[in-house]
Amino acid sequence: MVRIILILLIVTAIAVTAFWLGQRAVLATQSTREARLPDTVKTISFVLLILLMFGVVTGWLGWL
Repeated sequence: MVRIILILLIVTAIAVTAFWLGQRAVLATQSTREARLPDTVKTISFVLLILLMFGVVTGWLGWL
């Protein structure tokens, strides 16, 4: 049990560090004009996200 918690803590620390370094790199190279996605791409991604969450919760995509 202690090993599982230790592994989860290490993986979390690596993920947080990678995210933090990535954010620093993005902020350092960000121009004054932000590149924005078109509204249709945003809408499609939100719909797919809702479908994915619904599928996992109901077992449709998890076979639970």
